[in-house]
Amino acid sequence: MRDVARVSAVRKWSGAIPTERNLVGIVSELRRLNRTITVPLERDLKRAGCPPLESYEVLREIDESGDVHLRPVELQTRLAVPRHRMSRLIDGLAKDGYVEREKAASDARGHFVVITDSGRRALKDASSVLSAAVRQFFYRKRGT
Repeated sequence: MRDVARVSAVRKWSGAIPTERNLVGIVSELRRLNRTITVPLERDLKRAGCPPLESYEVLREIDESGDVHLRPVELQTRLAVPRHRMSRLIDGLAKDGYVEREKAASDARGHFVVITDSGRRALKDASSVLSAAVRQFFYRKRGT
């Protein structure tokens, strides 16, 4: 649902369409900004003993789904993560005790990924670390 809103907002934008050169520049800047932000976030999460950013995103997505149980394929679609990568993320989170696989009653081969109490604590801790890091990154006094 969130993606539909983003696409609608982009379609409503009526500004001039950038040239190919400008679009490539925009993509390069977005990638640079992503690296600039991600490196300190990952560092702060590691120092605090929290799961990495990608694992945090999986935990957050599961937690935000509430009572709706998610299958791995739904997580992979929502987070735009390749299937093999999502499988490894879920394996790691399960090994650390942050999620459990729950058999789907309607499908003997399928399962849901469910967050554990330990996963909720890790999510809360990581959220605090990320909030502080983002505040520091964006709101620190310039030039100090």
